[in-house]
Amino acid sequence: MIYRLFTIVFLILFNFAFSEVYIPKTIAEKEEFSKLQKEKVVIGLINDPFYNLSYPKVKSLNDTVIDFFKNYLQLDVSFKIISYKNLKEEVMSGTVDGVALIPKNQCFNDTLLFSDSIFSEELFVISQTDPINSLDDLNNKTIYTSYMMSYSNILNAVLDNNDLSSHMIPVDSLSSYDDKLILTTNPVLYKPNYGVKIGNSSGVTIALSYKFKEILPFINNALKYGYRDVFLKNLNTLNRTISYNNFYTSLTPEEKKYLETLPPIKVAYENKTDSLVSYKSQIDGKYKGIAPNLLKILKNNLYIDFIDITNNESKTPSNLENNEFDTMVLSKTQTRSKNFIFSKKIYEIGTYVINLDSSPSSLRTIGVLKNNVEEHLARRYDVESNIIVFDDLESMINALNNGEVGNLLVTNKEDFDSNKYNIIPFETIPVNFMFNKDNIILKNIINKAFTHSINLKKLAEQSQLERETENKIINLRDKEVNKLLLMFSILFGFIIVTISTYLYKERLNKKSLLKDSLTDLPNRFIFDKFCSEENSLTGSTFVVDLNNFKNINDSLGHEFGDVILKEFATFLKNTFIDSHIFRISGDEFYGFSFDNQEQIIEKLKKYKEFCPTLLKYNITFNLGISHKSSNITLATSFRYSDLAMLETKKEKNKFFKIADDDFIKKMDRESSLLSLLKEDIRGIYALFQPKYCIKNNKIIGAESLARYSSLELGPIGPFEFIPIAEKYNFIHKVDYKIAKESIVFVKELLESGASLNNFRISFNISMKTFKRNDLISIISGLLNYFKVPGKYIEIEITESIFVLDMKDLINKLKALKALGIQISLDDFTAGHSTAGLLPLLPIDIVKFDKSLLDSLEINQEKGMIVYKNLISLIKDLNFKIVSEGVETKEQLEFLEFLNVDYVQGYYFSKPISKEEFTMEVRNL
Repeated sequence: MIYRLFTIVFLILFNFAFSEVYIPKTIAEKEEFSKLQKEKVVIGLINDPFYNLSYPKVKSLNDTVIDFFKNYLQLDVSFKIISYKNLKEEVMSGTVDGVALIPKNQCFNDTLLFSDSIFSEELFVISQTDPINSLDDLNNKTIYTSYMMSYSNILNAVLDNNDLSSHMIPVDSLSSYDDKLILTTNPVLYKPNYGVKIGNSSGVTIALSYKFKEILPFINNALKYGYRDVFLKNLNTLNRTISYNNFYTSLTPEEKKYLETLPPIKVAYENKTDSLVSYKSQIDGKYKGIAPNLLKILKNNLYIDFIDITNNESKTPSNLENNEFDTMVLSKTQTRSKNFIFSKKIYEIGTYVINLDSSPSSLRTIGVLKNNVEEHLARRYDVESNIIVFDDLESMINALNNGEVGNLLVTNKEDFDSNKYNIIPFETIPVNFMFNKDNIILKNIINKAFTHSINLKKLAEQSQLERETENKIINLRDKEVNKLLLMFSILFGFIIVTISTYLYKERLNKKSLLKDSLTDLPNRFIFDKFCSEENSLTGSTFVVDLNNFKNINDSLGHEFGDVILKEFATFLKNTFIDSHIFRISGDEFYGFSFDNQEQIIEKLKKYKEFCPTLLKYNITFNLGISHKSSNITLATSFRYSDLAMLETKKEKNKFFKIADDDFIKKMDRESSLLSLLKEDIRGIYALFQPKYCIKNNKIIGAESLARYSSLELGPIGPFEFIPIAEKYNFIHKVDYKIAKESIVFVKELLESGASLNNFRISFNISMKTFKRNDLISIISGLLNYFKVPGKYIEIEITESIFVLDMKDLINKLKALKALGIQISLDDFTAGHSTAGLLPLLPIDIVKFDKSLLDSLEINQEKGMIVYKNLISLIKDLNFKIVSEGVETKEQLEFLEFLNVDYVQGYYFSKPISKEEFTMEVRNL
């Protein structure tokens, strides 16, 4: 009975997997499917450049869909090519009964049912010119997309989760925008130079209307039992063919000729290394890792053959130089670069400094393996007398354990028990393929192969997963053996754990006694311990940061820099004998003293008497001081001192600053605001202050004013959050958000049918935002995306903007005006004298600052003369005038008398919400 059941199941699976037509499993299914085969169905095929792409002997994916329906399922299907742009309209109107190769999409949930996933897609934003390498690089950029909303929704979600925003513009053909940033699932089509992965789509499917939902189970069965493999095979073949074509067309005629006669390339791995780059498998003895996997891809996709000639004998650069093989996997060093050439970087491996807790700080010798990259790295940072070279790892570790060497520099930290050794990350080392210098054509070919066929980040992730899987297999294999030893080791293990715990605590106690090896001052570890254990102390904390030290270090070398640090550290130790002085990092020193703040300042002023080297090379310092009371922690007091020190660097009027109560209050408030703004800029919103035509008293527009409200702190005025946004370099986020709200508001007014003749909404663009290269693309992208003509928009700039490069400024102003936007000079005469620049600027409107009207209250006669002459100047230049800050009837009458064009101020209206403003406009 079991045998018969197995035979039936096998025949069913065999039929599904190997039949040229779909065969239902039961008589009932066969009868139902026969009825469905008589139905006439119209399937939409997406007019996607990737789905349509084919080569000789390589079918397009859309052709595979046609084969699937007509030849395999033998359904009565006709096909209609549809674009992403018209997809929703075609589905909703019922002109197609289904769509093939469409990602699952919530906007079609009411009209379509989706099959099981056929294959997955990865989403990328790519560019030919913009150097985008991370999600942060997409912030406030314009990105061109197809009309497939599911892709745009994924990008929006990813950006939102990372507190980023971009402006997406859907277009019919992405290939027309390949010089811009584009969102695509197939970057290989566009040969980008830069790109960042966004995520994965929900899976490509076949979707059918509810009318033909009975066909869907048969489609899923057909995919499950064989045809999904057909799609995947065609997909992989297509990708390989595109990669090969891109690669081959990038070759020079000389490289093509070389490739035609190229024998298998002999490659050697380092047989003594065990890193993710290459390692010898403990399961099958073959070399695995990033480099071997990379070569497999090149072989499969580009038909470049490789032979692994690594064996138990050590392979060295000398063997490569003797042409015993063609390339080996090594790190690029200055020494090796004299005799060899290198491919692009394929990976970076970490290096680590290993030492024992008991190593005396004076023992600075470092051990390295002979002819390894660690030896080169050590020589870069240390003197020859401190470097000890070993032939093998075992003798090197023994030398460390016996105290014959103070430190080891290694690439594989897995050889060292973290309970016994200090393992300190040092520096990452790039790994490359190395070639003889006469093999430059091969090197160039390999580099081009990387460009057109390899995603190194994804390859590293796959290799890491492969290694973890192998380790699990080895662990499972060893588990059976270990099980026999487990019972015998439990008691022994308990003893070891107890002893190890005791030794670990002892090591921590010893570690707290370690000092900075250069200055002999307590290091950060001791500083952290001091801050956690001595919070009851009262006194003064101070932070000192040397100026001009980096330039001296770079120009005269690190050894000379060490002399300066030692000299200054000695001065601090001798000056603050009863205090606690720490070297935190680089040229930064922290101190706690029982002296008052004035005494600390006077003591530090004497550095000129004791630090001749600092004086000679003009090295000064900045100082921040804070009183440490009993009700705050040391860490908090040091933070205030550090903030005060940083403030002196900005103010530059004196070398020290005391963190008094007002400063602390200001910093705490700023810190709270900064945290809120960084977490949620969505609290920024726009209010609109109407502008009126002085002749007819009608609204001619409004100024968008940024406001901020948070649940924690409530409403926050612009005079508080705008400076913070400018200080911490995210004012462009505020500007672009208000710009977007303003443009959206215009769109809403237009759609509501409001009369907007000679009407404009204005918003401010700050000096820092104007410096950005994306300004024009962002504004034009917003106008295009929301379909708002530029004639309804006015951009306000302030006089402070004229510190920028004048040529760049004028070019950007002209570009904005080319969009139909009017330019307004805001806050005229509020602080800069720019009257001489007015004839040069492509502006339309000048806004008189409120201070001009206020001056009339101080000296009416002179104020009126100034106002009248300024208006005459502006009128002669054919600019319109807006007077801000109108608060009284007398001021309005004065402006009417002078023939001012437009006014705004509290006399007419305070800033109001867009709902209130909409009511005002409708009442016109």
